[in-house]
Amino acid sequence: MARVLLTGATGLIGKAAISALAASGCEVIALSRRGPVDAAHQTLPCDLLNAQEVSAAVRQARASHLLHLAWHDGPKDRWVSPANLDWMAASLHLVRAFAEAGGERAVCAGSCAEYDWSIPELTEASPLRPCTLYGAAKAGTGMALCAAQDTLGLSLVWARIFFVFGPGEPPGRLLGDLITNLKAGNPADCTDGVQQRDFLHVDDLARALSVLLNSDVSGPVNVASGAAIAVRDLISEVAAQLDRSDLIRLGAITRHPDDPARLAADVTRLRQEAGFTPRYDLQSAVAAVLASEGLA
Repeated sequence: MARVLLTGATGLIGKAAISALAASGCEVIALSRRGPVDAAHQTLPCDLLNAQEVSAAVRQARASHLLHLAWHDGPKDRWVSPANLDWMAASLHLVRAFAEAGGERAVCAGSCAEYDWSIPELTEASPLRPCTLYGAAKAGTGMALCAAQDTLGLSLVWARIFFVFGPGEPPGRLLGDLITNLKAGNPADCTDGVQQRDFLHVDDLARALSVLLNSDVSGPVNVASGAAIAVRDLISEVAAQLDRSDLIRLGAITRHPDDPARLAADVTRLRQEAGFTPRYDLQSAVAAVLASEGLA
């Protein structure tokens, strides 16, 4: 049984990751400063921005595998906050400490925000030209860790995650805000929604990360469904399943002129090398979220 050290265990992805890792037979040790993590085999108190605490906790965990999801996630400032630099430094230290403690295998969460968004079809070899501090910090961290894995003596995947949705989303995210408005009977102002994005249900994402962790794939890997859709299709599906299509106001919000028309992920590595395919399509993914919210 692999012992997996997990960061970001209380977040949207982290909660789903615990279930996916447990289903694959892993023992999950969560690092958290918020107290015990439900469903984890063990929780070690740790502030990931405190290097001494991290080194001590990693040694105590004696984990063979690491799934690193934690990062600054402020809904209003995540793209521009200087805290991204703190998390860049913290992530580099965490992985190095994990390797020095005998860790063998790591999967770390990157982002599609690392890429040049003027390119509509993105492969792992596409240029990295982030337009935000968040994307730049992720890109720098991923490049450094991928280059260092042989020197550190571990195998590492930098998982470039695209657009995820799931139950219990915090305020400021598309699906969570949409459901909140429709449930309350309030009009839902949206952009025209013609921009295309690659969405993945959080349970599929968590399973993909677990599959990668237990594979021998290394380096950058796009993690997405491989099927980009118009944002308005997601909005319309949620509204239809809640029987509140009358509340959707497409075009009420003007899209930013720099908003890319299409961001699609090439998932060849994820599918062919790791053997992952999603279980949900759009309709079943939305239905699963609404069921989890008690709205089915």
